[in-house]
Amino acid sequence: MVLTISPEMVRINSSMDADWVSAFVELAREAAAAGQSVRVLPVEITYTPAEAARMVDVSKATVLRRIKDGTVKASKRGAHYRVPASEVERYRRSLLRQMATLMADDIDFEVEATDGSGV
Repeated sequence: MVLTISPEMVRINSSMDADWVSAFVELAREAAAAGQSVRVLPVEITYTPAEAARMVDVSKATVLRRIKDGTVKASKRGAHYRVPASEVERYRRSLLRQMATLMADDIDFEVEATDGSGV
């Protein structure tokens, strides 16, 4: 039996009586009764380029271009890329900063153009 505990499960159900805690304890008891050990390993969550694209609201082709130019870090498994969740979040924040900068530049231009100085 494999039990996967996602970060969302831990954040949402942080009390000690959460379902995932009960499932883990049950798994440990079953393993102990069978003379087995339970190993807990961290696993990094990864996404396909298509999933990452949907999460940051860009095209899959854009994500693939950013992977190839090194802007987005990804690992290759066979012929397919996988993008770590942390990298998707970093890229999303980067895009938001870029958009905010562009909007601020537009606002500054409009203020300068309408400040009555005749420019």
